[in-house]
Amino acid sequence: MKDNKKRSLLFSSSLTIMFTLAFTFASIELPRLFNNFLSNIFPDIHPYIEPDLVEEFLKKVRPFGYASFLIIFLLIVVGFLTTNKILSKLGAFAVFLPVFGSFASQMFFLAGIGILRVLWLPFFDSSAKLMKLGDIAYLPYMILVYPFSLLGLDIRIETAYIAIWIGIALFLFSTFTWIQSKFHKINVVEFWVYKYSRHPQYLGYIIWSYGVMLIATLYPVPRGGINPGPSLPWLISSLIIVCISIKEEITMVNFDITYTRYRKNTPFMLPLPKFLSDKLSAHQEFLFKNAQMVNLKILLLFVFYLIFIILLSLPFYLLDYPPGLGWMTWPM
Repeated sequence: MKDNKKRSLLFSSSLTIMFTLAFTFASIELPRLFNNFLSNIFPDIHPYIEPDLVEEFLKKVRPFGYASFLIIFLLIVVGFLTTNKILSKLGAFAVFLPVFGSFASQMFFLAGIGILRVLWLPFFDSSAKLMKLGDIAYLPYMILVYPFSLLGLDIRIETAYIAIWIGIALFLFSTFTWIQSKFHKINVVEFWVYKYSRHPQYLGYIIWSYGVMLIATLYPVPRGGINPGPSLPWLISSLIIVCISIKEEITMVNFDITYTRYRKNTPFMLPLPKFLSDKLSAHQEFLFKNAQMVNLKILLLFVFYLIFIILLSLPFYLLDYPPGLGWMTWPM
């Protein structure tokens, strides 16, 4: 028995380390390598010194940008309307790509890995201010860094990196727990970190990507490039993940009756007090009461969340806040 337990822990630990190394590589080293490769294909073009070259370049990539945006939209819709979660997750990843485009510190607007931002070219073409329609996402960041700024302390970059490492650590421990459950053939995981969150792996991804979004916002774009902030792509990507987790819960309720009890005793994603968690997720219950047209309901729920977030972000858009260089210099 002890030997089996040791083998289980060793196997789970090895797989967890592999997952974590791959995750870390994908979030830090892979973008740098990809940026170095793409910089030879998409070099810097200064928007003020070479405006004609910028417009000529945009004419070439604009059709690709609009087509990509349409494909992402279709992936999300089809993924929610069908039972194919892979399409929804692929849509979430594609939405997050522009954040990676802003993440590379050496990129310039659409140079290098910044070409990934072409996926959101429809927003840039309309107005860079439209990207502020997701700026409510910066509220936790504002609450954290502003009190320290009053004391003359700048913890903006540190906050971003702490979020990244917390997200990776949570993802690591959640993966370890999940692998342990599969090794022991447990259908409903209720121990360790899953005791405090029903979707800790997704929560780890969201916290990690929030840190990446902050870094993409805070690092200046060289040579006068445009950086309106990637809050809207991050929010949409996170919303897709939330809706995928709701879809998975509906599947689990139908698959294992014990999951219903687990749902009642454990918060949905954030480890909040039960009464607060129940209030925040109360509007999701209509999905579980009636099994008809669940996929369409999830899509409508996604639209509801998105509209609600945009409404909350309207003050940032209308007031054009923060002024000047925006979040890159706020609140210093």
